[in-house]
Amino acid sequence: MILELARKHHWTLGYLAMTTQLKFEGRLSFSAGLKRVINCMRKHGLKANIRRKQHNRIQRQEEYVNGNLLHEQFNRESKNEVWVTDTTEVVYGEHTLHKARVHVILDLYGRYALSYNISDTETSEAVVETFNRAFKVEPDAHPMVHTDRGSAYCSGMFNDYLTGKNCRHSMSHPGHPWENSPMERWWNDFKLIWLQNHDRPKNLTELDQLVKEAVDYFNTKRAYTSRNGLTAEQFRSQTA
Repeated sequence: MILELARKHHWTLGYLAMTTQLKFEGRLSFSAGLKRVINCMRKHGLKANIRRKQHNRIQRQEEYVNGNLLHEQFNRESKNEVWVTDTTEVVYGEHTLHKARVHVILDLYGRYALSYNISDTETSEAVVETFNRAFKVEPDAHPMVHTDRGSAYCSGMFNDYLTGKNCRHSMSHPGHPWENSPMERWWNDFKLIWLQNHDRPKNLTELDQLVKEAVDYFNTKRAYTSRNGLTAEQFRSQTA
């Protein structure tokens, strides 16, 4: 079963993740603890085949700057208390490489991805569209929104939008990625577990489908110990 799960999850499950996934999928007729899983994986030379994420920090012009209201209080008691968001660069193309930005919004309760959007560059319009999609999922929400100080998040357009939605805006300090660590972790898994194990999309349509499948995978199929062995969707539904 360990070998089967390792293949299914593209060899990205470490010892703890494998133990969690075994319990979540419930295909064993007995209980397998962490020590037993470690011994079994080591015996067969299995380990998570991922690489460390590289960070690129770019200073940006700041128009509207708010303080860090979240203060790294990432564990929330109910859904829609805090949404975190960020963008990352991805590439696509068969012969010529093209760049695009993927935007994602996470509800901190369960680290559930509410929405995503793809744009050519990081613009205020693209960020607002991502939030419009999130508010279609949760139309009555008025969360605190935590971002970095990217130019789109510092724009008057975006801050006026949040004010209109009755949302408070919290921002990380420059060069402090740990102040938005749940989002950083999601990007890390997205790139190292998902993108690295799929062929590069040939066009925007394929890229959109790939991102859509990634959101579904991390929301509904990947169980985490930090969520009591549940998927993000299952954990978040506990508050319903």
